[in-house]
Amino acid sequence: MKRESWRWLALLLLVLLGGVLIGRALRADSQPDAQVAAPETAFRAWFWERRALDLSVQVCLIFVGALGVAAVLPQSHEALPPDETPPTEVL
Repeated sequence: MKRESWRWLALLLLVLLGGVLIGRALRADSQPDAQVAAPETAFRAWFWERRALDLSVQVCLIFVGALGVAAVLPQSHEALPPDETPPTEVL
């Protein structure tokens, strides 16, 4: 395998390992004696406890929407009519 292929493979394994570690850290049943709740209830409780995550996602969506609207609108130099008189040269 080429060196670049090894780099991509190492990056993939690092991302997968990071995902597993984050998943274990966020697992709801980390306490074995805790009563197991329904999956919908567990997600609702987890999401309600982390309202900052919801707020940051909403802020990002509003920002992306504003950028999308700005991309659709014409630029200021495109909105002006072209100057019909050519500039005169001073000799």
